[in-house]
Amino acid sequence: GIFNYEDSQGAVAKMRSCISKAIQAAGGLPVEGAGDRTKGRPLPGSAASEPAPHIPDIVHSTVLRWKAVPKDAAEALQAFEVAASSWEPLDITVPCARAVFEDIPYMHIPDDEARIWWVSELTTQPASGGSLSQL
Repeated sequence: GIFNYEDSQGAVAKMRSCISKAIQAAGGLPVEGAGDRTKGRPLPGSAASEPAPHIPDIVHSTVLRWKAVPKDAAEALQAFEVAASSWEPLDITVPCARAVFEDIPYMHIPDDEARIWWVSELTTQPASGGSLSQL
């Protein structure tokens, strides 16, 4: 199961735009979303094997995944439908943004100083509606 988020005030889009401009100003060319990754350009000084920076175009949380197709897919779907039927949208506030070196998929990396290279903490509470809404 995946929760998608609505960036209600465009904060994520603004952060992604800023990082894209910074990468371009430094001589790289990021690939955004599902774009053709061969059209990007790594930052100058990167190893020859280093891919171009990638800026995703989604904001989501994965809450459930199967390693393989369940033996009884119909039963698994029914159980998921029961669990999901009580879902209600909610607002969340994100207290900071982190830029990380993603050498393995992010949901699996440790929350450690070795991979986090930048953090932006909120200094004030967001205005009303200043949160991400889970759809």
